[in-house]
Amino acid sequence: MPYARLPDGKTLHYRDSKPSNDDPIRETFIFTHGLGSSQNYYSPLLPAFTSSNFRCITFDTSGAARSPYNPSDGAHQSVPTLSSDLLALMDYLSVPKAIVVGHSMGGIVAAHLAATAPTRIMASVWIGPVYPSPKVAKIFDDRIQAVTEKGMEAMADTVPYAAPAASASPLVRSFIRELLLGQDVQGYVSHCKVIAEAAVPDYAGIRSPVLLIAGEEDKSAPLEGCERMFGETGSEEKKMEVLERVGHWHCVEAPEEVARTVIDWYHSIQ
Repeated sequence: MPYARLPDGKTLHYRDSKPSNDDPIRETFIFTHGLGSSQNYYSPLLPAFTSSNFRCITFDTSGAARSPYNPSDGAHQSVPTLSSDLLALMDYLSVPKAIVVGHSMGGIVAAHLAATAPTRIMASVWIGPVYPSPKVAKIFDDRIQAVTEKGMEAMADTVPYAAPAASASPLVRSFIRELLLGQDVQGYVSHCKVIAEAAVPDYAGIRSPVLLIAGEEDKSAPLEGCERMFGETGSEEKKMEVLERVGHWHCVEAPEEVARTVIDWYHSIQ
């Protein structure tokens, strides 16, 4: 399995998916996942992207899935450090510029990068992005207490049944459960803190193209918050799509629709 050793000592497990033909790579997308997830959250999207000549880099965030948790680093993980990790991975793979796609917690990271690294991030896609607030912080403080006392089973027994849409299949719920059970408790707690302590990104300062994908039935990143950040985003090239009968796990609930939405948007901004 490929691992990238970053300059700060972190180790990230990643996957670099490229088109199978000899045509030139059209663009590079780098995908950052959300809390309790992994790079495999994006796996259902990759065939549609690579067949359209896009290079796709997916990775496990530091402390999630196969990217080991570093206890000495845990108290200091934040949206800026996760953003720096992503840029360091781009450097490791010799990617000067990319379109960043972020889900949930990763949506905060993608927005932060769009605002702070405009020379590296040419556009961004936010899927079910969380809008930081004191209310959100309280939710994740409660999660920290739950997993500290009961382990990841506390999330695996609840999130797969509460977060997707009502019509989500048993397979979708099982996949989410497996993602959650694959997490290190300390790493999960560290990422809860990332969300709880996150500052609101400088949405108004973003000038690059933005696509925001929301779920009609998303309770974790409700439409109200998505509409608020979309309204605050300064880009003149911004678009928001609401997927019907989709909850918070968009890329496993409706992978074909998400892939089509992103690829169509990419062509529209050229």
